[in-house]
Amino acid sequence: MKLISFLMALFFLVTGIHAQTIQGKLVDNRQQAIEYANIVLQQTDSTFVKGMTSDGKGKFRFDKVTQGDYRLVISNIGFQTLYIDLQGFHRSTDLGTLVMEEVSQQLGEVSVTASNVISSADKKMVFPNQKQVNASANGVDLLRNLMIPTLQVNPIANSIQTTDGGSVQLCINGRKASQNEVMALQPSEILRVEMEEDPGVLYGDAAMVVNYVVRRYEMGGSLGYNGQQSVKSLFGRHNANGKLNFGKSEVSFYYNAENQIFDEMWSVRNETFLFEDGKAYHRVMKTDPHNMKTLTYNGGLTYNLQDGNNYMLNVSFGLQNQNRPNYVEKGELFTWEYPNSVTMREDWKHIRNTSPYLDVYFQKNLKNKQFLAINAVGTYIDTYNRSRYQEFLNDETIVDYYSAVKGKKYSLITEGIYEKGFEHGGKFTSGIKHTQSYTDNGYEGTLNYQTQMRQANTYGYAQYRGKVEKLNYRFGMGVTRSWFKQEGQEDYETWSLNPQFNLNYTFNKHWSTSLTGGLNTGHPSLSQLSAVEQLTDSLQISRGNPLLKPYDSWNSNFRLNYNKGKVNIGFFGKYNHRENPIMPYIYRENGKFIHSYANHNRFQNLNVGMNVRVGMLWDILQLSGSISNDTRWSRGINYNHHHNSLGWSLEAAMLYKKFVFSASYQKNTDYLFGENFTTGEVIHYIALQYRIKKLNVGLMMLNPFENDYCRNENNLNQYAGNTFEYHIDDSARMIWATLSWNFSFGRDYKSGSKRMNNSDTDSGVM
Repeated sequence: MKLISFLMALFFLVTGIHAQTIQGKLVDNRQQAIEYANIVLQQTDSTFVKGMTSDGKGKFRFDKVTQGDYRLVISNIGFQTLYIDLQGFHRSTDLGTLVMEEVSQQLGEVSVTASNVISSADKKMVFPNQKQVNASANGVDLLRNLMIPTLQVNPIANSIQTTDGGSVQLCINGRKASQNEVMALQPSEILRVEMEEDPGVLYGDAAMVVNYVVRRYEMGGSLGYNGQQSVKSLFGRHNANGKLNFGKSEVSFYYNAENQIFDEMWSVRNETFLFEDGKAYHRVMKTDPHNMKTLTYNGGLTYNLQDGNNYMLNVSFGLQNQNRPNYVEKGELFTWEYPNSVTMREDWKHIRNTSPYLDVYFQKNLKNKQFLAINAVGTYIDTYNRSRYQEFLNDETIVDYYSAVKGKKYSLITEGIYEKGFEHGGKFTSGIKHTQSYTDNGYEGTLNYQTQMRQANTYGYAQYRGKVEKLNYRFGMGVTRSWFKQEGQEDYETWSLNPQFNLNYTFNKHWSTSLTGGLNTGHPSLSQLSAVEQLTDSLQISRGNPLLKPYDSWNSNFRLNYNKGKVNIGFFGKYNHRENPIMPYIYRENGKFIHSYANHNRFQNLNVGMNVRVGMLWDILQLSGSISNDTRWSRGINYNHHHNSLGWSLEAAMLYKKFVFSASYQKNTDYLFGENFTTGEVIHYIALQYRIKKLNVGLMMLNPFENDYCRNENNLNQYAGNTFEYHIDDSARMIWATLSWNFSFGRDYKSGSKRMNNSDTDSGVM
């Protein structure tokens, strides 16, 4: 018996050493749970040990904590930071219910001297401080003020992409979200921003996922307005949004209006045509100064019903409308061979696109760490485009092409996701997504066509994420089935496999590295597959290609990261290889030059560089910069192009009391795809903002060092090559006035975490 007792005591002692826990629950003074609070376990010398956030019930738990001296640092925006010393920790400890005191209005400018970036194996978490929140007008603006070195945020277009030009999938509480939804976020609601690079098979070809973790209100809601208006032109962007919460229900809306009106635009195009008989024809097209008006209106209404962590139902209805009325280019058209014979040219266009949609989403948390989600999105896209191209010689009409396109597209997207978590920390995810669409397009005018197209795409995927000591891994496999049928043409069906992997190794608290690879499948769009042709001018025709096939795209990504205190440095290398990619194709046919698409030989892209983030320095200054070298190889059916370019950026922001001064200079790398070449855009700006309670006002100047904003685009084709430059005077030294007003009322409540938000934007019109 003594031996048995001794062995049992030894067993409990050993297991206790390896199974010691620290847990607790966070509430405010009203005993409401505080979710998404930042909890850091560190040694007494401030060395980071572990980090996490509280769950929807305010609970947290650290497992497998060894004996030693520790300190818990618990923080959350709007609350005073808690410091809990655990000296001589040697056994599991339940801290019970911890009350976090709300900070007073006078404490709104609390300094943040430590790094607000926490890196884990699969993602980075950035916690905005109060100054960054106060300086921001919306979710996109906050991302810009966070100065994440791997992201590039354009404050004029409100676009977000990686520094090497990769696409970014936006999410809100884990669900896919549109940019309009992110624009409607109030900065005070955003608890943290999570970033996952190369996220795997669930997100297709997205280079990064940016997830906003936000609060919700139990009773009450919010109202907000964000506006940007150019002083120099009628270029403006205005967004209104609101939420109303009552119990388990939430009703929200957003409305976005964008007016792009440029008064002084002009362009010059030099073209060289080489005919079948060897003769060359050089043409110059100059336009007179003209204006361009693009009006975009988007709105949405959402109802959300959530029962804690049990289930959530989300129903959204929205409408998107874009209109470019009466766009007219007038100018001269002449040739080198006959410089005195000048032809007058007029190109008129009217473009309208209206798209209503209905999105229904349901998720359910099941027993044993299981999760199920179902999503269905129905979309109708109505397109009406008209154009007329004319050439005049001595007041006589020699060319007159008219085209009217009426397009109707109906689509239904359905997706289901199943997840299963395991006690050892691993997670299995699987899902299936199916898209069914029907397009009916009518082409009237000089050429008349009626075409109907049917398309079906099915994508099934499975992924497993796990960990072995310091190595985190993720392996996934996707299977794609694509089917297409055009009236009068034979249908085709293709299958493809899409494996992906991610390896992430943490050397120590400062250094980590990752390697990602995956095989994706690129599919032709409906407009590319259309057999319809349209007359561009007297020499050129645009035509689709129904013989296009899907292609394989291999992506690999290597990163080496260093993070210490206020300094974050990243080194990266990205490689993309596309076999038989779909790229533009120009060929000659009966004295005409046909602009179409084809499966070419291959395309390769190598991008290497580094990015740096420093701040906050002296509690007022933060800096961010990047530099990269981009090399592209484009090998077509009858061409071989290679190009190398350098891109860099530098951003600075100074936050002092209620003032924010920011400046940025970005030189993007050049773009080469197929035979289309575009010089990298240079964007720079300076901005000053001031906050008055719930009102944020500011001024911004775009391109202050430019007298004339100019973009250069070239086509390197041997038969119909051209150089094209267009000028927008309004974009040089453009002054913007900004204004935002955000008002909230109510108490915090657990927010839903919708995992999917599918959409359809391909009209199918060529």
